[in-house]
Amino acid sequence: HNDNLNFFVVHYHEGLDWYQQRYFAEWRGEKAAIDFSNSYLISELALQRIARDLPEAQLSCILRNPVERAYLHWAHAYYKSDRRYGGEPETDSGNPLDAAPERPEGRLFQLPLEVVQHPNGWVWCRMMLEPGLYGFHLRQMRHYFPAERIHVMLYDDLCVDPQGVLARYFEFLGVDAAFRPGCLHRDINPDAPGADPASLPGELRTFLAAFYREDIAELEALIGRDLSAWR
Repeated sequence: HNDNLNFFVVHYHEGLDWYQQRYFAEWRGEKAAIDFSNSYLISELALQRIARDLPEAQLSCILRNPVERAYLHWAHAYYKSDRRYGGEPETDSGNPLDAAPERPEGRLFQLPLEVVQHPNGWVWCRMMLEPGLYGFHLRQMRHYFPAERIHVMLYDDLCVDPQGVLARYFEFLGVDAAFRPGCLHRDINPDAPGADPASLPGELRTFLAAFYREDIAELEALIGRDLSAWR
């Protein structure tokens, strides 16, 4: 289990031997060795590389209401990590800005989420909204991997039945589906106080819901689930 390595996006030039030695040197033939990297879902280049180098790999993802995901993406980058907005200094938070010797200050951390609505806000749209186009990303993933090697989970299900979600995931991986980790009912990496999707302005929420509406319909068809609660 290695979290957010992003090897097939950022460090691929180092080579597969480097990847194995750096992150999986202690692997001793266990049934599953896992690289949790969010970037692989949205990077076609990463999918191409994985399909070429690890053709037997199994891929999984857990999807959250895309409107909430977009808000929390913004909050993580421009709220949680900023001490002026109540964020706590962290050295290993997952945000690369927290690893910088001197963290930048200024207008960057005052960026409103509404900037994605601007006609020239496409770069922010790509950063904060496009990752939530799950139907598009899943269709792209299925272009490179057969459906039986892709496992899709929903955050909504995780909140209601974490044990069931985990059991099905372990079954997909081919490991002991009855195993229950000690952290099963613990809140891991909680959001900063105040980072609540419910605080989204109504007009912005309407804009985001419309942005995702067509893609949500495609995702429903792909995974056979009713996602009307996301609309």
